[in-house]
Amino acid sequence: MYNYTIACICLIIIIIPSALAHTHIDVGKTNPPSNIILLVIDGMGSKYISPNCIPTALDGTPVSQADVPIMYEMISHGVLIPDIHVPVPSTGPAHSVIMTGYSGADQETVEFPDATIYDVLNKEGFLSIAIMHKGDFSQMRNEQDIILYTKSNSIKEPLLALQVNDNDVPDDIVKELEYWEQKLSSYQKGTKGIDSYTAYADWEINASKHLVSLMAKQHPDTRYILTINIGIVDCAGHYRGIEGYITSIETVDKYLEPLIQVARDSNTGLIITADHGMAFRSANATRGGHASDEFFCSEAVTVPLILVSSNIITGVIDHNYNQQDIAPTILSILDIPYQLKYTDGKVLPVKQYTNLRVSSDVEADVEITQDEKRIISSTGDSQYFFSGLKPETNYIVRVSKDDEILEEAVKMDIDRHIEFNINIPGNIEKNLDYEVWRKRIASAMIILVIIAGLLVIRRIKD
Repeated sequence: MYNYTIACICLIIIIIPSALAHTHIDVGKTNPPSNIILLVIDGMGSKYISPNCIPTALDGTPVSQADVPIMYEMISHGVLIPDIHVPVPSTGPAHSVIMTGYSGADQETVEFPDATIYDVLNKEGFLSIAIMHKGDFSQMRNEQDIILYTKSNSIKEPLLALQVNDNDVPDDIVKELEYWEQKLSSYQKGTKGIDSYTAYADWEINASKHLVSLMAKQHPDTRYILTINIGIVDCAGHYRGIEGYITSIETVDKYLEPLIQVARDSNTGLIITADHGMAFRSANATRGGHASDEFFCSEAVTVPLILVSSNIITGVIDHNYNQQDIAPTILSILDIPYQLKYTDGKVLPVKQYTNLRVSSDVEADVEITQDEKRIISSTGDSQYFFSGLKPETNYIVRVSKDDEILEEAVKMDIDRHIEFNINIPGNIEKNLDYEVWRKRIASAMIILVIIAGLLVIRRIKD
């Protein structure tokens, strides 16, 4: 039985890579980040921080912009997309859209299998860590390997909790977040009013910075996504009026620089966005809103997207995009070839290069040409991933099997996925979904080795 188990394991080692993997070919130089920080500044509308924009109140009067020199410095080294449209300007649905890339997502969508960026990255070996004030509904918490979150959204009397969903999370990461769980009270001691908001932002960004430093020093080979949700801007907009709202945005900006630095030093991409914006009835309003019909306006449904990474272009992309585009763009930045299951978003043109995934229903040869000149070719697989292609370039992709040849023209302005169905007369393979069968074989082998292992354990006990 012992020898049988070893044989099964060997079979799995051989079969699973061929069953689940793809042929990866580097066409040109790529430089993706090792990790990603996704910072969601709850309630921060785009017009309040974007250059050359003037936010207005619902009565038409202009509203002051926030002074955000650190974000402007980020933009000088990365890219700003100031016009990201939010389908539902409410925290739960908006966070769901960000994480799934699906415009119709709600909290329940997040718990569907393979629905979120965390599901995809988990399969790529990433650790999912989160520090969230607001936006941390149960389905979101369950997507994380470990999360430090608030049981209440109170600024004055926050109640923190640490949830560990994966027992394999290293002990020092757990202890680090336990430490910061206890530290919040010392930051807020003796504060009141807007100073409580400032202390909260200082604590949350400082905790995030130290966590990134810990990962770089103690776990340099562990890839991760760190999700941070800062809720003070949203709270200030609701309860502190325009003055408190603008002050809170400026407070977050003031504390960002150390986090930006540790991200840069550890080849970690940093993405800043918001779940929704905020609208005010007048320029001196004491309360704002975003979710109800009375507050529906550009200031409430338009958020910024700032991206800084080793493989990102620089500048401002002044086009209209959507919140569901954020998730597929995150995977693109990381050079992850697989797509989210429910997404209706598209990859944004922010990288210095592009990637192409080519799929066919059977094993086939593939060739990529430009101006009738062959760029690259490969054989013997049904899934190919070509990385490092020149952006804004037209290519011809050709696949062939026996005497059957198919081709398609593609403009590589963003990462693309092309699927081919090769019809081979008399070949029963043409009716089979090759990818499905490969996954079934891999699953069957995993089940087989588990059963064999259980039998070995039972025999030892007997």
